[in-house]
This record gives sequence, C-alpha cells and structure tokens, in this order.
Amino acid sequence: MARNKDAIPPCCGIIIITLALAVLLVLAFAFVVPVRVTVDEATLGRLALTAPRNGTAPASLAYDLSLAVALRNRDWAMAVWRTAPLVAELRFRGRTFARAGLAGAGRDRIRAAREHVYRATLAAESAPVALGRGGVAEFARESAAGVFELELAVAGEVSYQAHLHRRSIRVTCPLKLSLSTATAPAPFSRVKCTHAG
Repeated sequence: MARNKDAIPPCCGIIIITLALAVLLVLAFAFVVPVRVTVDEATLGRLALTAPRNGTAPASLAYDLSLAVALRNRDWAMAVWRTAPLVAELRFRGRTFARAGLAGAGRDRIRAAREHVYRATLAAESAPVALGRGGVAEFARESAAGVFELELAVAGEVSYQAHLHRRSIRVTCPLKLSLSTATAPAPFSRVKCTHAG
C-alpha cells in the first residue's frame, strides 16, 4: 500500500484540533459581551396630571404602569450574575416621577445565551413632579394625542463567570405608550435600551 507523503499524520491532526479548541476557549472567556436590556412589555393603565392649585407647588402625576424588563446574556460561553439591586426610574421630559426595584440585593444567575425577565408595577395617586410650564404644555399635547413619550432608566450591576470585575448597567429605554384597558390593550413592541452617558 502506497503512503501519501502529503497526508497529515493522525497525531498532528489531533494536536491541531486541540490547539484550535484551546484558542477558541481563551477567546470565549477573554472577551465580555455586554448584557442587553430590553423592555418586553409595558402597559399604561393611567397617566393623569394634576396642576398645582397655587403657583408654587409642583404638579402631580397619577399613574398606573406595569413593566417587564429583560436582561439578556448574549455571551455564548459564560454565565452572568446580577450582583446588585436592579432599579428602574420612570421619567417624563427628563424628570423622574416614579422609582421601582425590579430585583433586590440577591444574586440571579443568567446562563449563557439566556435571559431573565423582571416585572414591576408602578402606581401612585399623586406623585409630585417639577415639570415647569413647558412640561405641563407638553403633557397636555401628548394627552390629547393619546400617546405618551416616557423614558425608563435601568441601573444595576453584573459580574461574569471568568472575570473578577463587576460591570455596571446604566441604560435608558424610550417608551411610547398609549393608555390600555382590560378590554382594549394598547399594542407594544419590544424596546431595546441604550447605554446611558
């Protein structure tokens, strides 16, 4: 039987495959793919402005909103742990009028290429918010149009399986919401959040 001089001996092939796998694993654990934050669901049941009776007190908002915020681990090799509380702020024209804890101080593990969804309901009858005249006028315009432009800010912290340093999450999510009722829910499409500042 003639032997091919150009053929690679089996032991060399095994060594090449082993080296390629080692390089792949080093690359997989050396680089971090940031966690992606999205708003998967948002339902606005109520958003009403109560103008101040005297000119000195700030306006107040009455609201009822439910949210589903997802943290997606886009890394295919490493798990991610949420290491600090996950906090959400709801804003109108840059002014915060509601805060909610999406998750407490415990640690949640998000496996590689998976997600974890956090839900919250925010409601108040009279939350003070300093909108100013321009903000009150904008609220009236959006209320008449039936679509409110809000911003959700999410803050937290994660650590990756093979890395010692913790990484902060600071994102903002633009929301355009119409009022919903139990019989007529307003449509909502997933919103990708962007890193703040």
